[in-house]
Amino acid sequence: MLHTSTTPRTADLSRRALLWNACAALLLGGLAWSLSPGAHAASSATVVEAVQLPAWVERNGQRRAAEPGVQLRASDKAITADGARMLLRMDDRSVIKLGEQTEFLIQSLELNRDGAAGPSEQKSSFKLISGVFRYATDYASKALGNKRELNLELATATVGIRGTDFWSMTDAAHDAVCVFEGRVEVARDAREGINLDKPGAFWVVFTGQPEKPAGQATPDQLANFIGQAEMRPGSGIALQGGRWRAVAATLTSVADAAALRTRLQNAGYPAEMVAKDGRHEVRINQLATREDAEAVVQRLRANAALGVSAGRAALATR
Repeated sequence: MLHTSTTPRTADLSRRALLWNACAALLLGGLAWSLSPGAHAASSATVVEAVQLPAWVERNGQRRAAEPGVQLRASDKAITADGARMLLRMDDRSVIKLGEQTEFLIQSLELNRDGAAGPSEQKSSFKLISGVFRYATDYASKALGNKRELNLELATATVGIRGTDFWSMTDAAHDAVCVFEGRVEVARDAREGINLDKPGAFWVVFTGQPEKPAGQATPDQLANFIGQAEMRPGSGIALQGGRWRAVAATLTSVADAAALRTRLQNAGYPAEMVAKDGRHEVRINQLATREDAEAVVQRLRANAALGVSAGRAALATR
């Protein structure tokens, strides 16, 4: 039997090697996310402009906490948890709003522009795997003559978007589409498409039931549809330029702080770890208001698996 002995010096070198390997793995993982959307000229970009936590972005099977400023590309997924929301901004300034418990796949993104400052044409396809989706064209984009040809795939239909404001949802029970402004076409298999071209025009099909003709949503239904994808102020909204943060804990042990950061990130909170006065602060930045920061702290405390027993809201210093 072969026996080995470890001197204090070799043990220290081994620990350093392990630390360097861990840092290298984290650095490479971060580069895979940060370089892939922005290091080369992409055909189109979609940016996470705001997120009501917790939520995630998934790329190549790897999931990370969603945060403002992250660029999404084709094949990426945006995922929201219970009570969460996400707002995405496309190249032509159009917005995509996702409601809670939503899984949304970007299938393709393409932007064609007529000259450096000419009008653009957005051609993209998406899939709403589950949850709530709303798309709205930017009025300034319309005025500039920008065009769009987008398709949204649902479980039983595909919605053709040609410049509009509409809502859609899909789950195990039904698919539904409602137009607020403009026009969409709902296509199902080889059947004739259904045009929804009046404000409030509504189509729904229930699983296992015959399809009914499109109808008109009631005012109460319209209010419900709109509310499902809207951010709720004071409920944990993070956005670019947000000056509040939720401090989950300040710990003396770097290992404990790193473990907490990882738990928060896995749970959909974009936590970071910062050395401060000889200790290690684990915090979530870019929150819109004090109320949003306090709401995040309350959520963290309520989830016993995260191990956050205190926490506080703090105003970020410039």
